[in-house]
Amino acid sequence: MKTGKPTRLSEKLNAELDTIRQDYAASMASQLESFRNDLTGIASDAQRTIESDTRHFLNENRSLFETRTEQIRRWLTISPWVISGLIVTGIASMMAASWFWTALLTRSEMAELGLTRIEQGEQTWLTLDPDRTELKTCTLAGTPVICIKIEER
Repeated sequence: MKTGKPTRLSEKLNAELDTIRQDYAASMASQLESFRNDLTGIASDAQRTIESDTRHFLNENRSLFETRTEQIRRWLTISPWVISGLIVTGIASMMAASWFWTALLTRSEMAELGLTRIEQGEQTWLTLDPDRTELKTCTLAGTPVICIKIEER
């Protein structure tokens, strides 16, 4: 290792190294500035997108909430009438079903016994099946009454 005066070659090499270092530092600074600008642009775009999406989401939810609230208000206005109508309809259908069921059971029991009911105007007639039934006079508790004797098959 030699110490002493720098020679021209070493000065030249040092000058070239300084130039390379300066070019490298300038390049790095330029790249860092470009990277910083790109990241700032990306962050700004992401922030605008997030704000826009959030605003759109909130507007959609507000609209949906208002629609649902209006539907609930309408149902609360109509609901008592609908419930009353359903209850009255249910009672009426139960009464009709009960009457229909009773009529069917009465007719089927009478047909099983060989009896036929005929309604004409304000009069009701009961006819007997001559093959299965016979009209007789019976005594119940010492009192004579008209009875129908039915032969089971």
